[in-house]
Amino acid sequence: MGKRTWWVVCLVASMALGGATGAWAGSREASFALFKRSISPVYHWGENGLITVPKAVTLGKGNIYLAGSVQDAGKLEGDNLYLTAATIMAGTSEDVELGYTRRQFIWDNFDKTDLEMDTFHFKARVFHMTDHYIPQLAVGIHAVSLSDNEFSSKDEILFNPYLAATIQVPLGTEKAMFSVTGVAEVLYNEGESGEAFFSAGADLVLWETLYLVAEIQGINRDKEDHIVNFGAKLKSGWFSLGVSLFNALEEKAAEDKGKKEDNSYWMGYAAVEIPLGKIFGGKDR
Repeated sequence: MGKRTWWVVCLVASMALGGATGAWAGSREASFALFKRSISPVYHWGENGLITVPKAVTLGKGNIYLAGSVQDAGKLEGDNLYLTAATIMAGTSEDVELGYTRRQFIWDNFDKTDLEMDTFHFKARVFHMTDHYIPQLAVGIHAVSLSDNEFSSKDEILFNPYLAATIQVPLGTEKAMFSVTGVAEVLYNEGESGEAFFSAGADLVLWETLYLVAEIQGINRDKEDHIVNFGAKLKSGWFSLGVSLFNALEEKAAEDKGKKEDNSYWMGYAAVEIPLGKIFGGKDR
């Protein structure tokens, strides 16, 4: 990655963690995991993704999904700063979905800042024999523009291609579904790609109402580079409310007396699913 782009990535990822101080102190691999959560869409948990890990399952033909999230991004000169995200995704066929995510840092009085980012998402399922027991495979890409969607300079474009595999297992009934997902991905910029980065996760869906999610990023890296996230969501009809805990197992040394301090943080989540596939007689997933 070019220095200019890498410093933008540093800024966005570190601020998303809740403040610039100390957030970029980890390794390059861990920082990539932090950056991943800044470019991933607000996934439809239990359907097309986990918290930041994409699943090989798609939304389904004709279905549209709207979602938003907000997280505390610390303070700057005494004023609170928040990172907001809005995602729209659509299933253009049973095996293809497209999406767009807009991220914007805002002040606590709702004024916008100059820090913003746009990400375009594409995912195609390439192997699907059955919904259950046999892995489904999908390839996808997140295309990030750091300059007003122009994609005119290679220094301001990032690509994050990935391969996802998901196995879904019903637990005695269709009302209890357990799935496991593994993802291999790289970051591609300025004609160069980084090393492969592996992540995994699992989710449990009960009665299509309660969703429990866990994921780990960097499973092929050293122990200190692992990033673990947890989430829980309640869904009623088209509407969902949830909460996620990032850096759930991460601690860092405090300056005083060698004590450890918690480096985790919470993020709220709200979503609206528009199942046009069902409304107009199509297949509803």
